[in-house]
Amino acid sequence: MNITAAKLKSLSGKEYAGKPEITDGDNLSLRISPKGKISFQIRYRINGKQARYKLGTYPAMTLAQARDECAAQMALVNKNLDPRNMEAVNAVESEFIENPTISDCVSYWHKNYCIPKRDNPEGILFRITSCINDTWLNQYISLMDKTHFTALFKSMNDVSIERGRGKGFSFNSIIEFRSALRFCVRQGFINNTQFEALRPSDFASDYDSREHYLSIKECQLIWANVDQLNITDRNKVILRCAMVFGCRISELCKAQKSDFDLDTKLFTTQRENTKGSLHSIVRPIPDDLIADLQYMKDQSPSFKHMFPNRDGDHPANGSSVSQIAKACHQEIEGVSTFRMHDFRRTISTHLTDAGCPLQFTEKLLGHKMKGVLAIYNKSPMLDGLTEWVNRWVLMLKGE
Repeated sequence: MNITAAKLKSLSGKEYAGKPEITDGDNLSLRISPKGKISFQIRYRINGKQARYKLGTYPAMTLAQARDECAAQMALVNKNLDPRNMEAVNAVESEFIENPTISDCVSYWHKNYCIPKRDNPEGILFRITSCINDTWLNQYISLMDKTHFTALFKSMNDVSIERGRGKGFSFNSIIEFRSALRFCVRQGFINNTQFEALRPSDFASDYDSREHYLSIKECQLIWANVDQLNITDRNKVILRCAMVFGCRISELCKAQKSDFDLDTKLFTTQRENTKGSLHSIVRPIPDDLIADLQYMKDQSPSFKHMFPNRDGDHPANGSSVSQIAKACHQEIEGVSTFRMHDFRRTISTHLTDAGCPLQFTEKLLGHKMKGVLAIYNKSPMLDGLTEWVNRWVLMLKGE
């Protein structure tokens, strides 16, 4: 007899003394326990033998769902595939969307790849979506060919220019977007690869590579006038640290107080705070920075971050810190326009000119060693680094 939803509802969870199995037709039946627990199952023949397979339990699975699942499983049986051998595959939850749009693809990549594996995932997402208008975001990927992707990439560059983005913004946006599409292809979320033949350089230009570094005279002027700059005490200490360590500004913004051991005079950038999260970086702290760093630790005793943001115990805002360089060249005569990142190029150039072996500057900057050294040499080289960091401070002081 055919089962009805009303019949199931009347039997579920109640004492039951009837037939333990009731058929619905088309291979679907249900089993009812004496306590009224209801399970859906299918009966079928595979390789000439009778078999049965549990589909689910009521009410977690409705009658309509059970009938649909029965039809799907019997389609496998008709191909001589036993549903009992498909449980591992069936247990995998798929984020399948029948006709994903560009927005669906970007969201899928952001959730499954960007958030767990990339630094600043929200910033990367903004870089992509801010260059794609709503018309393209709502476009179905399956209907796009090479001509459509060409128009999309050109549109991304046009939108970036219209919104006043700097040179290279759309170039990197297209690169990130292509990476998102490739991830979706690898995961089986889409199968359209028409975009692969197109190059970002056909539609946008990359940022110009910078070669600027500060002269020794400029460094000495900044070092001598830090206390006179119209910036916060926090930013003054960040400026001195950037000049001495040659570290990335993000490494300072994310640093915690525990990363600065003032007893052993070591500053450790934790692996998760480095570019690519490849390895931690240990740098010696010169005596000239000890008082400044102790001052920062004392300013907010309950905070864990060394350089907290204004609104609480959060990493310092990168855009705020980037204004330090602007204050330097505006307020100190003899200092040209520069970026905070230029201190990395500056320290590498001047220490090399002073005779510092390359392995020490590479360690100080946090670069990954190459070749055989990368495999076998795990030494932090602290003795040599300490010597050259102290020499660099003397150069900054003009001594």
